[in-house]
Amino acid sequence: MELKKMYSDLSVLIGKEIPIYAFLLYADMCAGTLLCRYPKKLLMPVGEYSAPVDISDAIPLSDLFYTALLYGIAGSACGNDSFLAKSDAAAEQAYRTLWRAHARGKRRKGDVW
Repeated sequence: MELKKMYSDLSVLIGKEIPIYAFLLYADMCAGTLLCRYPKKLLMPVGEYSAPVDISDAIPLSDLFYTALLYGIAGSACGNDSFLAKSDAAAEQAYRTLWRAHARGKRRKGDVW
């Protein structure tokens, strides 16, 4: 996930620009929350997570979690509980999508599930 695009989408969503250092802090906090809540092997296809240092960095989460991360950052930046609720719902939906795809792959291989 590219942070430049997420920063511009966040600015449009909340109607103002937040400082970049605050954005990076919220992005790290929300990504860490997702990684604690769901299994890493489904969220990150390759690599290890490291905190973003610059706006040109990318977060190695699956692109399905873009909406969840965007709403999570917006909710943290504004203190708006409706954005946080949307973030939780989007994260759960993305996780279920990844889990189903992973489970289908297991069944095709003939593994005992």
